[in-house]
Amino acid sequence: MESKNKKPTLNFPLLQKIFVAANIRRWNDQATPIEFIELDKQAHKIVIAYLLAHYEMLENRTEIDFERLIMQFCYEFLERIILTDIKPPVFHKLVQKHNKALVDFVCTQLEEYLKGFGFLEAMRNYLYGEVQNLEKEILKASHYYASKWEFDIIYHFNPHLYDVQNIKDTIDKQVQEYYHLAGIRQIVLYKDMRELVNMFGQLRFQKRWSQTPRIPCTSVLGHTLVVALCAYLLGFDLKFSKTMQIQHFFCGLFHDLPEILTRDIISPIKKNVKGLDAFIKEIEEEAVREKILNIVPDSIAKEIVYYTQNEFKNRYKKNKNIVYSKNLGEEFLQEIATLNPQTPIFGEFLKYCDHLSAFLEAKISIHHGIKSKDLVEGAKNLEYLYNAKTLNGIDLGYLFREFRE
Repeated sequence: MESKNKKPTLNFPLLQKIFVAANIRRWNDQATPIEFIELDKQAHKIVIAYLLAHYEMLENRTEIDFERLIMQFCYEFLERIILTDIKPPVFHKLVQKHNKALVDFVCTQLEEYLKGFGFLEAMRNYLYGEVQNLEKEILKASHYYASKWEFDIIYHFNPHLYDVQNIKDTIDKQVQEYYHLAGIRQIVLYKDMRELVNMFGQLRFQKRWSQTPRIPCTSVLGHTLVVALCAYLLGFDLKFSKTMQIQHFFCGLFHDLPEILTRDIISPIKKNVKGLDAFIKEIEEEAVREKILNIVPDSIAKEIVYYTQNEFKNRYKKNKNIVYSKNLGEEFLQEIATLNPQTPIFGEFLKYCDHLSAFLEAKISIHHGIKSKDLVEGAKNLEYLYNAKTLNGIDLGYLFREFRE
């Protein structure tokens, strides 16, 4: 009998497009000491944008529209996936004369995947260059600084190769154009802020499923962006509030932040050693407090705590205190609809998104012909766990149940 629940608008082709970014190697015309991957760059970019946005609020008393910041990031990310083969200097010249044609090409390529979300035309107008706002400036500055972060590593590896000095000078100049942003000044002037950006960047080097060969080989940082995007895009169907959408995106983005300090300890170890999972949580919280919370402004520190501690529990804030709900599923959604708290997070839904990302990592690798017992069993167990999952009339199990290799 056919299910009465609707299929999610988020679809396999779009998810596979997102994972294409994990296959895109950056700086592939340079002698690089490590591989730089587009998915990681994009994740690093939006983390930096989050920090820059908060410093604009703190130092310049400027209002930031975080929904706009997230949406515009998505537009730029999707464009990058489609136009990845064009080198930046060539791309910038093409934009000067043929930008609308390029944007139309991008939107045509994505139309089938995005038509249910209702933002394709807004994306087209934004990419046409017809939108100017502070959030766009923050994204540009974050884009350039994330590129600088990568190229500084390449530069120190071999500064004497052809055109390397010119590229470095160009990127440095691009960053300098955004010194009027409070956050960029913080990064340039203060060691603590640079170290924080570096710590996030190091999550690029921590690989998921570290004992299991996979294609593509995603990093912890890239994984967090996939979780954030899944949570945000599924929220349109689930009719979550704008506030909850924003909270879910950033919670997804930051949920693995403690792994900078403890590494990605694989699930079988945590599950089979009694008490280990709770003890690891204690170590993570202490390390985050010592290494991260002590070097950021209080407002950012409080948000990071909210996003990283008990990340998969249902919660909201009441009188500035975190309240963990005993209600699960739709009962939790009814609770927050009644109370209307400012910053609700549907933690168990984020766990679903986290597991969806892990499922896709396994299934896409198997599709590429690289499989192992861990990948096959991991995907099978997750499919079994979620194949009948529904929420607010949406068949969330579909994304596990109907995956086509």
